[in-house]
Amino acid sequence: MEEIRPSHKAFWKITKALKTEGYTPIPPLKRPDGTTALDDAEVAECIADSIETQCSHVSPPHDIAHINSIEEQVLQKTSLEPKDDLTPVSLSEVQLLVKSLKTRKAPGLDGVSNKAIKCFSQPLLSLLVAIFNACLQNCYFPSVWKEAEVIGIHKPGKPRDLPASYRPISLLSGLAKLFERVLKTRLSNHLFGKGLIIDEQFGFRPVHSCPQQVLRLVEYVMESFKTKQKNRSCLL
Repeated sequence: MEEIRPSHKAFWKITKALKTEGYTPIPPLKRPDGTTALDDAEVAECIADSIETQCSHVSPPHDIAHINSIEEQVLQKTSLEPKDDLTPVSLSEVQLLVKSLKTRKAPGLDGVSNKAIKCFSQPLLSLLVAIFNACLQNCYFPSVWKEAEVIGIHKPGKPRDLPASYRPISLLSGLAKLFERVLKTRLSNHLFGKGLIIDEQFGFRPVHSCPQQVLRLVEYVMESFKTKQKNRSCLL
């Protein structure tokens, strides 16, 4: 402890551990009609109803013909045979991905934690590689990997007995996340290799960050001041 300095990672880990209150079960929740949700099933339904109310809004009128046209185009594109074969998954690739997993992540519905995945033997990893390759060849993503365990996280400073004081967190399968990383690598290689990503896109790209975009915006504004031109921006 005496050798730890504020710049050391262990310092912040210890600080976070000391400040963490630990898990506190969700107490009975008050419904809008004044009744109280007591057991786990009622509490879960109460939070679900609250989220549905918060996310519900009156939708503007839709152009049905336009929607049908888009759906037909999407169906046509997705029904075509793939022109590019994805690179098969190798054992070494999966081993590197497993090695980089964080052990403190919560597992999904399957209960298989990252800590357990890191303990997989080579024969078991080879079986996982075979599953991933079969999914790639058949353009298939297991439906069970799309299911999540949803838990409510209390919002700091909000009353614990109100359902709106909790935000939902979805815990997905660790195996599904591994396969998603396999897909991401291949999609990124395809998009960047074909030049399909414009230079101005900074979101979800390595070695690209918001400060760089802010600097670019400042440069545009300064240049417009120098040339006495008007400058407009559209932020989405």
